[in-house]
Amino acid sequence: MTAIEERLPPLKPHPEEKTLRDQVRGILREALEGPGLTEESKDRLRRLIAEHPDRPEAAFVEHLRSLRLAESDGELLAG
Repeated sequence: MTAIEERLPPLKPHPEEKTLRDQVRGILREALEGPGLTEESKDRLRRLIAEHPDRPEAAFVEHLRSLRLAESDGELLAG
């Protein structure tokens, strides 16, 4: 576990909560645990989550924007 990961809020939603925020936390968790992103992209995503601990949706939107920018520059960061 990296120093950034240690500072991250828990991304797993409570079973009784099904808000959009909880769903975004689940998406972020899956992105970090899955094989679809490079380690560089996962590190960037962890930093965004740490910057927005109470607003995972903001981290998610910024992450998607960075992927779009990278794709328009000819890079592919997501599988």
